[in-house]
Amino acid sequence: MSFFSKLTAAIRANDTLLCVGLDPQQDLLPDGENIEECLLDWGKRIIEQTSDLVCCYKPNFAFYEQFGLAGLRALQRTLAAIPDMIPVILDVKRGDIGSTASALATAAYEQWGADAVTLSPYLGEDSIKPFLASDGKAVFILCYTSNPSAAQVQQHGVPPLFEHIARTAQNWGNPEQIGLVVGATQPDALLAVREICPQTWILAPGVGAQGANLGVALRAGLRADSSGLIIPVSRGVIAAADPRQAAMDLRDNIRREQAKVRSESSEVYSRKTDLIADLFKADCIKFGNFVLASGKQSPIYIDLRRVISFPGLFRKVTQAYAEIVHGLKFDHIASVPYAALPAGSVVAWQLGVSMIYPRKEVKQHGTGQAIEGSFEAGQSAVMIEDVITTGGSIVTAADVLRQAGIVVKDVVVLVDREQGGCSKMEEIGLNLHSVLKFSEIVSVLKQKALVDAETYKIVMQYINDNAAN
Repeated sequence: MSFFSKLTAAIRANDTLLCVGLDPQQDLLPDGENIEECLLDWGKRIIEQTSDLVCCYKPNFAFYEQFGLAGLRALQRTLAAIPDMIPVILDVKRGDIGSTASALATAAYEQWGADAVTLSPYLGEDSIKPFLASDGKAVFILCYTSNPSAAQVQQHGVPPLFEHIARTAQNWGNPEQIGLVVGATQPDALLAVREICPQTWILAPGVGAQGANLGVALRAGLRADSSGLIIPVSRGVIAAADPRQAAMDLRDNIRREQAKVRSESSEVYSRKTDLIADLFKADCIKFGNFVLASGKQSPIYIDLRRVISFPGLFRKVTQAYAEIVHGLKFDHIASVPYAALPAGSVVAWQLGVSMIYPRKEVKQHGTGQAIEGSFEAGQSAVMIEDVITTGGSIVTAADVLRQAGIVVKDVVVLVDREQGGCSKMEEIGLNLHSVLKFSEIVSVLKQKALVDAETYKIVMQYINDNAAN
């Protein structure tokens, strides 16, 4: 059984996303001269009191290693005391060259019997691969950690380094092998990583002693199925006067917040499905055989220029844009000409913000300016486009804006065709935010019986064949 299969089974059995971290410190241990036995007694007591309340355990190697050989022997015996149905993430944060990584992987899996480990990605793919060579094992790659100074390195660059890690790490193994570590203290990063990796398991430390807000973290990091997030807590349980009660309270709090998120997600999903159905009924989504601007053939075509002829649908579209744009920081909305101009104008009006737009061609009369509207160099803009395929029109518009000194970091589209646009935006330093994805649209239409099984199969195969690697 793979780590994630084992994890899912434990989550279902105990109805919990709580992971208890085993981080022994001298002040937590029972009195006694034999440190190995003290560590073992302490660990077994925590396990016995919490094994029906957790989805996994996360022993921190350093906290045992600090006690020398006695600590390592105690760790081995403690791991053996964990019930077989509860998976173990050994928190080692390893990261070294290939040959050394192979030895570290052998130690983690064969000597300690871990089901998964935490790893640093700094040395690249060849430092990760040896940990994926063993069947059923998984790794959690450090993406954005919960410590206060993490931003000094992990926010570096455009896009920030942690987003690059989230995207790149997905290619280092299959979904049954790769998870990410994103601190619950960093909800914006959690949300960004979840958008980049909608199905990936995330280990989110920081709830408890580090002060992360549980509800905010769950809203940012949970998958669409209200799972996909592991909440590790160490001192909040192991240092409590009653560890079982502390773990029970945490488990119950997680359950309550999950239920709230599930309810909110259901509402959001309902709005999405209604929007997709309305777009289809307005003939904005067409199936057949179409030639795109690139010259390529496509079995599906999105014609969002029709939206302006349907007031109710147009209202839903602009509201969907506005919900995303409202959470971003900018001075102007900049619509990509020309299909996005109507939506951009209404969103700017709804939010009470300034709008500008780059022209496709510079006027040969009058002012001859390349950008319409009032702006100053150094100000920022969020771009709005209707559909993104490879992102060519956005690249052109972004160049015009940047040449005028306007800072552009975000672009919001109604539909992402999932054909390389996201990667292209990353290349030019733009964060892509989409209301809908191609695969979502087709799946919803299939669920609503608005497209037949054969068409669904053809379009999904087209999406898979043309998805960017």
